[in-house]
Amino acid sequence: MKKIAIITPFLANGGLEKVAIVGAEELSKTFDVTLIVMDSFHIDYPYNGKMIDLEVSLMDRGIFKRLTNILMSTIKLRKLKKEHDFDLVISHGELANLPNVFSGGKYNILAIHENRFAALKDLQGKFVNRVIKYIYSAKSVSKVVTVSKGIRESFMENLRMDPDTIMTIYNPYNIDEIKILSNEELGEFSSLFESQVLSITGRLTMQKGLWYLLRIFKELLKNNSDLKLMILGDGEMKEELIELSEKLGLKTYTVWSEKEFDDSFYVYFMGFQKNPFKFVKASRLFAMTSLWEGFGNTIVEAMACGTPVISTDCKSGPGEIIYPELEKGNTVKEPIYDGFGVLMPIFKSEFVGADEVLDEKELLWVETLEHLLKDNEKLFHYSKAGLSRAEDFRLEKIMAEWKSLIDSSLDSSDKESKC
Repeated sequence: MKKIAIITPFLANGGLEKVAIVGAEELSKTFDVTLIVMDSFHIDYPYNGKMIDLEVSLMDRGIFKRLTNILMSTIKLRKLKKEHDFDLVISHGELANLPNVFSGGKYNILAIHENRFAALKDLQGKFVNRVIKYIYSAKSVSKVVTVSKGIRESFMENLRMDPDTIMTIYNPYNIDEIKILSNEELGEFSSLFESQVLSITGRLTMQKGLWYLLRIFKELLKNNSDLKLMILGDGEMKEELIELSEKLGLKTYTVWSEKEFDDSFYVYFMGFQKNPFKFVKASRLFAMTSLWEGFGNTIVEAMACGTPVISTDCKSGPGEIIYPELEKGNTVKEPIYDGFGVLMPIFKSEFVGADEVLDEKELLWVETLEHLLKDNEKLFHYSKAGLSRAEDFRLEKIMAEWKSLIDSSLDSSDKESKC
C-alpha cells in the first residue's frame, strides 16, 4: 500500500484544516495515510487515524517568528520524510506548503486555499509574494492544486505558472452528515428562530467584512423590527465587532459575556459552534460579506442545509459556487438573481465604524435583503437550487478527483524510479 502524508497547520480554526482532515479520512481507505499536524494547540476537528504532531507553534503572526517556526518545521519534516519514506506528500495552505517544499522530497502536491493576490498585503504577505513563484515552481512540486478556478487564474496571472502544473479541485463536503447535523434540536435557542434570522458562519477577521453586515442589519431593523442577526465564529476582531454592534445601538448577546441568553437581543455572537448547521438551517437567509475568499466553504454548507444564500462576489470562490456562468473578468455591479443564490457587489477593503453613513453598496444590500426577506417564493427557489448545487461538491465526487490525481502522480513516480 502506497504511503501518503497529509500536512495541515492545525486541527482547529477553519475550513482549510477541515478539508485536510476529511481528505485524510477518505484517502486512508485506499492508501497508508499519515496526518502531520504542525501545531495541535487546540482540536476542533479530531482525527482518529495515524498522526504525527510536529509541535511547532504557529500562533505568533510576527514575520520573524513565523520564519523561525517555518525553519523548525522544515527540519522536522525533512527528518520525517527520510524516516517514513513517503511516496507522496500533500500539504494544505501556505503554512504547510512552505516547509513541505523546503524539506525536499521528489513528489509533493501543494493545495492552495487562499487567493493571496486578492487579500490585503501586509509586510509578511508582500515578502511571501516575492519568493512564492520560486517556491511553487520547485522541482519537488509535482502539482499545485487550487480550491477554486479564481485562485488558479490569479496565480497563473501573477506568477506566470505553467498551466500544466496547476489545476483546480473544489473542496469536498459530507453532504449527508451536514443534513443530519442540521436537523439536530435547537433546544434553548429555539425561541430565537420564531423571528426571522440572518446568519453567517466564519472567523471574525478582516477578510469576512462583518462590520458591513452589522451596519446593514442596523438599517434593516427600521422596517424589520423582528429581525435577528446570528454570527457564528471567533477570531481576532471579536472585541472590535462587539463594540461596533453596541455603538450602533444594537442590543448584543455574546457567548463570552455573563449575559443570560434570551430572545430579546438583536445581534448574537455565538462563537465557534461544533454544530453550526442547526442554526444555519433554522435561519431565513445566510448572508456572507467577505472581502476575499479562496473558495467559500460556508456557502456550500449553507446550501446543503437548504438555506438561501446571498454573498459578495469575491475575486475567487463565491461566484463560482453561486453563479458559475459569470464570465471571467466581469465585475458584479448589481444583484444577480439568476444563480443558485444571490450574488452581490463586493465592498471596499477597509473598516467602517458606526458614525459613517451607508454607502451605495451597503444601501443596495439593504434594498436587496428587504426584498428577499418578504419573498417566500424566491427564498424557496434558492433553498431548492442551493440543495441541488451542494451535490456538485459531494465528498465522494471530489475525492474521486483527488484519487485520480494521486494515482497519476504515483504512476509517474514509479516510471521515473524504473528509469
